[in-house]
Amino acid sequence: MTLQTTKRLFTLLTALLLPLSSSMLQAQEQVRVTFTGFVQAIAQYGSEGDYIKVGHLTAPYDHRTTKMGIRRGRLAAIASYGDLAARVDVNATDQKISIFNVYAEYKPHWAEGAYVKGGLMTPSFGYELPYSSSRRAAFERSHYMADLFPGDIDMGLEIGYKGALDHTNRWRLESTLSILSGNADKGMNKNLPDLALRLALTQRGSSHDISFGLSGYAGSVPTQGEYYAFDKGTATLQKDRMLRTYGGAFINTTLQHHGGALMLTAEGIMGLQPGWQNANLAVGPKAPATVENNILIQRPFVAGMAQLVERLKPVDLEFFGRYAYYDRNRQFDPKAEQELKLSRLTARTEGRSHQISTGVNYFLQQDHLRLSLQYDCFLRQQLEQQTLIAAKPLHMVTIGAQYKF
Repeated sequence: MTLQTTKRLFTLLTALLLPLSSSMLQAQEQVRVTFTGFVQAIAQYGSEGDYIKVGHLTAPYDHRTTKMGIRRGRLAAIASYGDLAARVDVNATDQKISIFNVYAEYKPHWAEGAYVKGGLMTPSFGYELPYSSSRRAAFERSHYMADLFPGDIDMGLEIGYKGALDHTNRWRLESTLSILSGNADKGMNKNLPDLALRLALTQRGSSHDISFGLSGYAGSVPTQGEYYAFDKGTATLQKDRMLRTYGGAFINTTLQHHGGALMLTAEGIMGLQPGWQNANLAVGPKAPATVENNILIQRPFVAGMAQLVERLKPVDLEFFGRYAYYDRNRQFDPKAEQELKLSRLTARTEGRSHQISTGVNYFLQQDHLRLSLQYDCFLRQQLEQQTLIAAKPLHMVTIGAQYKF
């Protein structure tokens, strides 16, 4: 290669690389990376260990239990470039470190409010499920949510709109349609995905906000053989796929007043819930499910909660109270004759349960630091001589601290 040819080639490469390097530098300048997160440390006392959220569950289960630990530490990294964004959330507890949200999102600038995102994320359903514990008055959701949505997250694709319906921003709409694997964070293990739909309409006034929402979830759970479906007190043997169908509605209103704000919330969910015979996450993990000698059951359920939260701004105090109800199997009749395989069904797995919660939160450092004290009372049915009776109440006290950054 001659010297003149080399010079020409170098000049050509310089002409090509300078605009490219300029574009890359410009792109790097436009990429924005932010970090956010929170840490929650709690100490819990329970008259039994069923609802303790930190530490390891150890026998004897029906004795008084006191545990302390990290309920949740979360670090979120969000990278955005133009209309595109990506998010990765890492969860840490006193037992493990795991990935929570991992998804990419597209928000077109020419359609304000619209978005598409895909990856591992919290399904959009109802009021409590999408609400982060860093913003909830109580650290935990209502006890039945652990049974209906174990794991909190799922792999899927979501299309939605969150924005104003008029130029005054008085009316706002949230609408989402999600296609989900239906198997939490373990990837898709069936041939058909689940679908979730959520609609919420908010009306904003000078001193109040009021929201109405409807949600639906339709899916199935594959079975390797047979399962039992309850109908009119008796379970019948079925084949093929178990149905997982939920329908829900909620109302939430916030009333601003001179001393702060009052928030009232109510939510109801009903449908068909598939699960193991001996596992009910709403009443604690005493009987973990095992594949061997276990039976899959499809249950018609109803659940609901009502909550009141009063925030006093002059002193940065928040008081709250909540009642939650869960009838896991509306068709369960303890006096009805069932097949021998279903002899292990009890009021613990099938009966009604109640949760009464009250507490106070104190905020410091412009709400970055929160100190919490909460009391919970759980009431569960038990079965005696083929009759459902109220069980002795289970009490729990939680002292917690949260720091957001």
